[in-house]
Amino acid sequence: MKFKTLLLACLSLFLTFSAHAEFYVSAGAAISKNTASATKNLYKADYDTSAVYSVAFGYDLPFIDIVRVEAEYLHNRAQIKKGLGYVNLDALMANAYVDIPFVLPLITPYAGAGIGYGRFETSNVLPMQLMLGFDAEIFVIPVIGSVEYRFMQTNRPAKDANSKEKYYSHMLMAKLRYEF
Repeated sequence: MKFKTLLLACLSLFLTFSAHAEFYVSAGAAISKNTASATKNLYKADYDTSAVYSVAFGYDLPFIDIVRVEAEYLHNRAQIKKGLGYVNLDALMANAYVDIPFVLPLITPYAGAGIGYGRFETSNVLPMQLMLGFDAEIFVIPVIGSVEYRFMQTNRPAKDANSKEKYYSHMLMAKLRYEF
């Protein structure tokens, strides 16, 4: 009997939290300045500024009102200067954000961090990122606009027979988030 009562209490608690939960989807675009250099076929060159795109599915935790978690896919195709080609980073990230209380009701600053799995050229890498930004609520529709700075790096350089590249990136990202 005690087990059934405990199970019923846990289920009702879960349903109560789920009723107040906010799931969301977001999409973002960024300008990325990759600060590392690339060596390809014995030529060393810097990366050009490139575009970054991301999509995410997230959950606003109901029991800790200021915390959000999300799963994100991020793509960056950075051109190497001097016509040496491109490098690609595709990453699946697990991100967490903490909203910072602020005096203006429609503006919410936040900080976040993420870690994940990435494919950089021909290597599997561990990408890590830090985010700092602010959300601005849009009155008429349930959409939130965000502007954020991100720093991302991978755990080690990608290596193959003819190339040695490192990935360190500073990004300025604009995002839209739809909550449901």
